[in-house]
Amino acid sequence: MKVYIIKACAKGPFKEYKKYMAAPPQSIFSLAACTPSDVDIDMVDETVDMKINYKSDADIVAIFFSTPDAIRGYEIADKFRSLGKMVVLGGLHVKFNQKEALIHCNSILVGEYEYTWTRLLIDYRLGEIAPIYESQKIVDLSYLSPFPRDIIPMSKYNYVWSVVVSRGCVNKCSYCLVNRFFEGMRYRPINDVINEIKNSGAKVIELHSDNLTADREYAMELFRRLKPLKIKWVGETTLNIADDEELLKLASESGLSYLLVGIETPSRSALMASDKDFLVVENVKRQIAKLHEYGIVVDSGMLFGFEEHDKDIFKETVEFVKNIKLDIAHGIIPIPFPGTRLYEKLDYEGKLLTKDWSKYDGRHLVYEHDNLSEEDIIEGIEYFEKETNTMSSLFSYLKFMWKMTAIYMK
Repeated sequence: MKVYIIKACAKGPFKEYKKYMAAPPQSIFSLAACTPSDVDIDMVDETVDMKINYKSDADIVAIFFSTPDAIRGYEIADKFRSLGKMVVLGGLHVKFNQKEALIHCNSILVGEYEYTWTRLLIDYRLGEIAPIYESQKIVDLSYLSPFPRDIIPMSKYNYVWSVVVSRGCVNKCSYCLVNRFFEGMRYRPINDVINEIKNSGAKVIELHSDNLTADREYAMELFRRLKPLKIKWVGETTLNIADDEELLKLASESGLSYLLVGIETPSRSALMASDKDFLVVENVKRQIAKLHEYGIVVDSGMLFGFEEHDKDIFKETVEFVKNIKLDIAHGIIPIPFPGTRLYEKLDYEGKLLTKDWSKYDGRHLVYEHDNLSEEDIIEGIEYFEKETNTMSSLFSYLKFMWKMTAIYMK
């Protein structure tokens, strides 16, 4: 049996952001990792401009995508079905839009799929595939297999490799899908993480976790074990890491070089309304300064279009970003992903303007806003990015990428 695994990605600003942040995506690599050894795998990731082979001889085509890429994913699925292929869909969007997804495929994988994918493959061999495969129990991360390294070359991801550390998040931000897609927060055994990094041969690693330091004891032990590996790593957590000198020092010594954090907005009222009150605006400048003491590049998206925002938010955010000395900033319109509490609220209030998923890309306003039009926000983001994407911020990013490339090429 042969399967063709595809990460669908539509052209546009969402793709450019994902490509900029590129590391092996968890969706397709996790599926490949849990595929039985007697099944042949081919894989393509459109995020990094790989081309789909519609002449594939695969028995099953499995396609994964999030909401901004849903229409592209369905387009691929429909074409393969017209060619007589068995098509399976999965990913963030599919979990919360099952009836819609089933129109375009033979079967869907709902949620995590370590326990369902092998069942689907067995059923396929028996000739009795079901329309929906959804696991009834939470995946034990101690059973995860390493991402395969022999299907898509590491060079496609600028030699940054990805290793899963955890799934889920303890925070419940209203616009975030993580806490809705993954039940609870779970960590992999540290030995498994370390062994996978060692065996990868990579010198630059993305520690894949939506909140890496939520469990302090786990993080401390992980960082201790990383130190002898002499790698550089990038990760995602809250700015609260800067308030724990011991933890931050150890993270830096273990190779932390680039940190993605969610600052989102200087508006306290917007943060409170989004259940992100754990971020204290008054502390951000000090926290970033502390990270800079350890030579860590800090990256955050800044969101424009919360209910609490008006036209003053653009100038306010420019001044805020400059004051806190944020290294890399991206201007984004909040995306009400189906499945989030933000989406449910807007849908209940009748404020959603469209369900054209291609517009859920962070550059279109897809809901009614009392104070701002789409034109206001686009113009404001352009102003924000012109004012904040200075030579110093570009230099921070280029310096980081040069350092990472130099490390790998040694």
